[in-house]
Amino acid sequence: MKKLERNLGLLSVIAISISAMLGSELFILPGIAFAKTGNSVWLAYLIAASCALPACFSKSELATAMPTSGGTYVYLDRTFGPLIGTVAGLGLWFSILLKSAFALVGFSTYLKIMTDINSTITGLCLLLAIIILNILGTGKVSTVLKIVVIITFSSLIFFELNAVIFHFVPKRMSVLMPNNFQDLISAASLVFVSYAGVTKVAAIAEEIKDPEKNLPRGILLSLLIVAALYGSVTFILAGSFPKESLSSNSLLLYDFGNLIGNKWGGYVMAVVGILCMTSMANTGILAGSRFPFAMARAQLVPSYFGKLHSKYLTPVWSIIISGFIIGLAITFLDMEVIVKLGSAFLLCIYMAENFAVIVLRESRAQWYNPTYKSPLYPLMQVFGILTGLVLLSSMGLSIIGKCLGAIVFPGIIFYLLYGRKYTTRKGILGIRGPRPDLVKDDQPKRIEVIDLSVDAMVVVPLFGKERSPEMLIEMGAALADGKKLEIAHLTEIPEQTDYDDIGEGSSFITSLRRRVIAMAIDHKIPVVFDPIVTHDISKSIYTIGQRLHCRWLLIEWSGQSTGTFTLHNPLDWLRDHLNCNLAIFRDAGVRYIRKIMVIIDNNSQDDLVAETSEHLGQVHRAEVTLVQFIDSNVTDSTLQKVINNLENFKKEYLKNKEIKFQKDARDNEYQLFKEKEMLAEANSFARPSLNWSVKILKGKNKIETYIDASADFDLMVFGMQDFSRRKFFFKLFGNQDDQLTQGANCSVLKVKENKLI
Repeated sequence: MKKLERNLGLLSVIAISISAMLGSELFILPGIAFAKTGNSVWLAYLIAASCALPACFSKSELATAMPTSGGTYVYLDRTFGPLIGTVAGLGLWFSILLKSAFALVGFSTYLKIMTDINSTITGLCLLLAIIILNILGTGKVSTVLKIVVIITFSSLIFFELNAVIFHFVPKRMSVLMPNNFQDLISAASLVFVSYAGVTKVAAIAEEIKDPEKNLPRGILLSLLIVAALYGSVTFILAGSFPKESLSSNSLLLYDFGNLIGNKWGGYVMAVVGILCMTSMANTGILAGSRFPFAMARAQLVPSYFGKLHSKYLTPVWSIIISGFIIGLAITFLDMEVIVKLGSAFLLCIYMAENFAVIVLRESRAQWYNPTYKSPLYPLMQVFGILTGLVLLSSMGLSIIGKCLGAIVFPGIIFYLLYGRKYTTRKGILGIRGPRPDLVKDDQPKRIEVIDLSVDAMVVVPLFGKERSPEMLIEMGAALADGKKLEIAHLTEIPEQTDYDDIGEGSSFITSLRRRVIAMAIDHKIPVVFDPIVTHDISKSIYTIGQRLHCRWLLIEWSGQSTGTFTLHNPLDWLRDHLNCNLAIFRDAGVRYIRKIMVIIDNNSQDDLVAETSEHLGQVHRAEVTLVQFIDSNVTDSTLQKVINNLENFKKEYLKNKEIKFQKDARDNEYQLFKEKEMLAEANSFARPSLNWSVKILKGKNKIETYIDASADFDLMVFGMQDFSRRKFFFKLFGNQDDQLTQGANCSVLKVKENKLI
């Protein structure tokens, strides 16, 4: 598939973003806002800008992680799945196009000042010119937009300076808020649409040079510049005109031009208004046409939307159809209500973008690696969601209901009738959520690189961020006890990325393969290394473990990030559904294991903990110490009872293991040893060796006591607790296992027995 050409620099990004905000919102909307809140309109614009700021940070982060055409559609599709992606993509497409149509209709108000030409015909002619300009390429478009932005700012600054010197009356600004606070918030929600275009440039991220730098800089600078312009213009207007001249005046800036430069000043401002609203319509087609282009790539709309012109490399059919829809809107629709619906939908999209950043960060998707990260995470995103809800509620239930009926529900119906037939993607929430599909769907495409004919005792999945892959592999080799050890390096790619677009492997994988092979030869262990490319890490891990009939799945502990909350990690669902035991290892840099601390906590995992610790003690020839916590205030009789319980646990474990190994003695492997008179091997296979010491740890806090005691050991082994009843709470803030694992002064191995094996 042909790709779009990257030919837009920082100035072009700023010009496109600003031009998406300079139009009817500047030349018509202030008069309506003055009728709501009086001379505090400038404050309403600044409040609206502060509410748009979190979305700017969030979208900048999302865009640098996914610098491709489609903007918000792509981000929401990859985060929430194709259903939400379809609703967002179609909704944004139509809302932007209708807003562009409103700009072309709105400029007729200023056109009538100078001519009696039919505004509809003129609007359609301008629309045709815009379509041709967009087909020729974004480089031509950005040049025109730069000229329009320069003319607009030069004119407005000139008129503002003159007004401040000759016409501004400070007494008119003596009352900051002539109406109540509720009216101010209502005005802020009304003018919020003025900033709706600030992030639209992200929809053409695939055509921006160095998007990881130019995109966030362009978006944030554009918001700052336009907020200052809106605030200063409305502030000067409030101080230059009587209140009655401002309210509901749709020609306010024309009157402003007349005030400064008489008739010619009014004509200049009218021309500037026509240029701005035309450029706004142009930007709408430029950004809006990229939504169906991106959706066509994902097979959510017909494929011809995704075709590029052979010469100009622009999505020609997407541009033409977008222009056709605008033409219909200009000719037949009453735009005012439609624009309000589009504004409400855009406000919902801004909240969804903030939420998407939270989901993507906390899901720990391997492919999500933005070069720009939003500051003050997650407070910035939460602020954006809450302020969005406040502004949305101020619009009224009727607008929200019409938004659902006119945009959301049609998008859902289109997906159910068309998109669902051609996509199997789930999005991050679907992949990271409950996974009953894992036991039903086919295996991941690239799992075929693994030799499934030979079972593995231990599978070690690597995700590329391990602190020490070698130590993890050595621990896996110890658990494997001479049997096959499968090392699977998993590279997760977005669902929209095709497997065939991925190369043979990075230099990191080549280096890791070499080190793994060297370890296998040096330690004489049967190790197999397989690089796996997948859309779904959880599914791949589940399939590998199931097909290789492994006894252990061993991963490195990824940690609980300090100061944040975690909604999910790749093994959240697998923790309770694996067909094998789960072991999580945290490497503290200990290279020689000579003393092992075994925590017995009187739960269902104690037998597995004991068996695993004994085995590791034999492999490493280490001292194994059984420990249990007891409150420092207990009586001597209670202390003796705990000691007796530990001793009884040792005896019971030994008895059960004797019974098990007596049964195993009848197995073929034992008989083979015996026939060959390899008595030492036969005895070690049939009879356990148990030499544990017992230690009681007194203290006031269990976790702190275990952490302090860990300083005397090289490895801590304990069983994972069941936090299912309080699962949501511990997902957000971590649990005692996480605290113990993170705080231990030695390496940690926590294990969980799965009854499915």
